[in-house]
Amino acid sequence: MSKAKRYEPATEVLDTVKTGIKGTLLFLMPLPVLIAAVIHLVKGHLFSSIIAGALFAGFMIAAMVARHGFKLESQFKKKKLARAPGTPFKSVAAVILAGTTGLTAFLLSDYGLFSSLLIGFVTLLGFYLAYGVDPRRDKTGNISLGVSADEVFEALEEAEIKIATIEKARENINNINFDQHLKRIIKKARDILTLIEEDPRDLNRARKFLKVYLEGTARVTESYAKTHGRDATTKVLDTNFQEVLDSIESTFDEQHQKLLRNDQLDLDVKIEVLKTQLKGL
Repeated sequence: MSKAKRYEPATEVLDTVKTGIKGTLLFLMPLPVLIAAVIHLVKGHLFSSIIAGALFAGFMIAAMVARHGFKLESQFKKKKLARAPGTPFKSVAAVILAGTTGLTAFLLSDYGLFSSLLIGFVTLLGFYLAYGVDPRRDKTGNISLGVSADEVFEALEEAEIKIATIEKARENINNINFDQHLKRIIKKARDILTLIEEDPRDLNRARKFLKVYLEGTARVTESYAKTHGRDATTKVLDTNFQEVLDSIESTFDEQHQKLLRNDQLDLDVKIEVLKTQLKGL
């Protein structure tokens, strides 16, 4: 089995920046329409100003929908296993953009109906040439006998939800030590998910681990964050929480190494021990 790729913050930031920049032209392109709306308003042409403003809003909606589609596409491409987006946001954006462009040509630029329709069609074609189509097929990687694609997708999606819960709780805990602990735990969890993506057969070896640890960690961390937010924590609670975080982090390390070695050994016993600890908080 290949080893999981290390999490690189710089790479994640760069990907986020690239996704944010992509489609910027879609936000800049309708600026003349906004200017036209202002000019018509200044001249007292209220109806024309309203039409121009509505068309500008249409362009902005198309740009925002497209950006969401770009984000989903970027996440899809980075994963070895992923469901295709349920809604083709890029295609929806392309249709809105084409329609709005055609209406702008017809209502504000005195183009005829046929010419406006042609402009709209060219806009639609240009969008697809520039940004491509939405991913439509799931990426199933090397899923083999013994585990179905739906099982793997469902397990990974549930794990991501639990990790997001831990991340949200971490942001509400004003304790540097706990913050660093939780950051490492989140990273280790994602390393384990990467291993499962690379070899879905690992799901059977990690299923109980993911359910007990991630669910327990998310629940306990969220509960502690709420108590911390009310300034109701005590020294005993902090100590117990510290001990649980230590156990979670060390066991995540063990799970990662055992998956690398395709070895389960006595991990179930350790899981049950931690499960007892989690119930005590």
